[in-house]
Amino acid sequence: MPVAWGTVRGRVVFDSSLHPLFMERQSAGFSWTGTRSLLLTDQPAVYVHDTGGLGTPVVTALDPAADPDATIELVDASTRLVADLRLPQGRTIQLTSGELDQPALTALTGLRGRLMPGAAATDFISPCAISITLAYESAPDGSAPEELAAYVVVAGGRLQLRSRGDIPIEWPVNRVTVTPVGPSAVTLRGGALLGGHFLTGATLHLVTPQVRQAFMAVMGSAGPGPRTVGTSAPVTLRGLNGGGDGKADCVLSAHELEFQSPDTQEVLAHFDLGDPRLRIAGTVERFVVFSPAHGPVTVECASEVFGRRLYQNAELRAAAERTLTSGVLPAELADGRPVACAFAPDGMRVKGAGVNLRIPYQSIRTVEGRPGLPRAAVRLTTERTELEVVAAPELVQALHIEVRAWSNACAEPARVPGMLRAAVGLEEDYLLYTVFGPFYELHAALLGDVGADGLSQEVTLPEEAEERSRVAAVLQVGLGELQAHLDQVASVLPAFLRHRDARLLAAVTNGAEPDWLKAQEGRLRAALAPVQRAAAETGQLAGRLSRVMDLDPDALPKVGYAAAALSLGAAALLNPVFAVSGISQAYSSHAQGEQRKAQVTAQAERGWAIVLDRWNALVATTLPVLGYVLTENVFGLRWETARRIGQELAAAPEAARPAVLRAVARRLAILDVMRRYPGGTGVRLRRGEIADHLRAAREAVRTPRFLDF
Repeated sequence: MPVAWGTVRGRVVFDSSLHPLFMERQSAGFSWTGTRSLLLTDQPAVYVHDTGGLGTPVVTALDPAADPDATIELVDASTRLVADLRLPQGRTIQLTSGELDQPALTALTGLRGRLMPGAAATDFISPCAISITLAYESAPDGSAPEELAAYVVVAGGRLQLRSRGDIPIEWPVNRVTVTPVGPSAVTLRGGALLGGHFLTGATLHLVTPQVRQAFMAVMGSAGPGPRTVGTSAPVTLRGLNGGGDGKADCVLSAHELEFQSPDTQEVLAHFDLGDPRLRIAGTVERFVVFSPAHGPVTVECASEVFGRRLYQNAELRAAAERTLTSGVLPAELADGRPVACAFAPDGMRVKGAGVNLRIPYQSIRTVEGRPGLPRAAVRLTTERTELEVVAAPELVQALHIEVRAWSNACAEPARVPGMLRAAVGLEEDYLLYTVFGPFYELHAALLGDVGADGLSQEVTLPEEAEERSRVAAVLQVGLGELQAHLDQVASVLPAFLRHRDARLLAAVTNGAEPDWLKAQEGRLRAALAPVQRAAAETGQLAGRLSRVMDLDPDALPKVGYAAAALSLGAAALLNPVFAVSGISQAYSSHAQGEQRKAQVTAQAERGWAIVLDRWNALVATTLPVLGYVLTENVFGLRWETARRIGQELAAAPEAARPAVLRAVARRLAILDVMRRYPGGTGVRLRRGEIADHLRAAREAVRTPRFLDF
């Protein structure tokens, strides 16, 4: 013991005066000319000796010492020691050593983690903060560390890395595997998140073989091995086993989703993502999951990165898409209780924690949908009760359709021809929105997301440079989406309508498609030919815009994950030409405050004026006229098709009539419900509002006067 230290408390664990490679990185409150050395004891206590140089030597003691005021770390695969100390009298110092020999490393294990508050309550704690080599799923950017210095702590069934008062990473102990490697390290395998990056595991450099042996013994006694080794994140559950809110670890692997207690590691619920009975709906921030083994459970996830991992899981997304057409829909009531809504001939069933209702369809007086983001609602009123169900917009729309479809199916089979005629009457909304709706959604985005009452406004060139940038970005993305959309109208819509008609007839034709229905597809293509006028005008506008301002589409802002539902969207399942997400995403990103650096030069002013004038003329005059021509061309065919379908269904055998009734009832429900909701996320206008505007605009267009004869 050097004489300079005087009396110290505890067994000496480390003395830097014995290691000449020890260097001072920076300090405050000490002499300018003296040198400093460090002594650690297992009291725990820390002493710094300042030789004073030309002054008086001083020994500063931190006793007792605790992290983070006394941070002692082994770095570079636990071969060098780094000390970062905050001492009395406002003194601070950072010291680092060269590579330590094995006796010095062994001596450091005498710290036994006592610098960490609460060390005595742990099952295992490393002697001090040690080196953790991180293993990433993919090569991280420069902001992601390759190594972390942290205490390794096993307590309460959790393996934690604690660093300077924080816990940057933790795993449930039964969700990781550990394998010895080298003389004193272990390789840990288990998914985790650090700074927005996914880890597949880490290598823990545990200083000595004895420390590793103690760690392996604790991990080996943690209970049976994991059923799933996957990426985990903390979530909040509601409704599991009829309970209220509770914390859990959500563990996701390629094929399984599990929730386990963070305290006892008990598996609370296990879901096989490939199970055809699994139902899941919502957003990656908040969703409801259901299977026959577990009642509906609401899951809230605060981690954006883990939410993105959920969304990227192919089996989970497939289950969410399947949910929309399954007839069993997981959702929540207005008070937040998770429920599962199921439909049968005798009524709608709503079951969940403390909820068990059967609602006969005949008793439902009103069904009202309330669109919204990120969640929408549908309210049912009966003679005795009122029920409000809340969910992602796609699921609310699907639930509304189910209620309407089953209610329609309560009618007598003799009403099938009448329902077919009613469905054809609603097809005008369907066609006007399907073909021209995306134009008005883009027009609303250019104006700043106006409502239906603002669609008659003209888009003008903004004064502010930032607003011009927004208009430029939205218009460029939108015109590209419109061109792709119109291609789908010409190539997909006739075949889609023919396919849907054939499904109505399947019950009486044994799946065979009548020749007359096949011939209708060609006639529909001819009737939709006027759409090419809009396609040509859109292409010319896109070309002129590129000459005015050339923006890189790849550099345009992208929508965040939080706005994307787990499902792929009910609209896409019902009609393949509804997808106009690029328009919505471009506008939503700008509405969220993202900026584009772009300028409209004086030379481009005239070009901009021409582009906007032609756009305004397109939506105000050309589209209403095309809408009139389109409906006149198509509706004669659609009425004829409905008449022939009605004739064939009227001759259906008795056994096939219930299936025929359900099919027609569902078509009527879909056409009725779809017009009550927006076409997708980021769109505020309802489909019916767009169709109503088009009809009103058509009546306002000046037309030539012809002599009657």
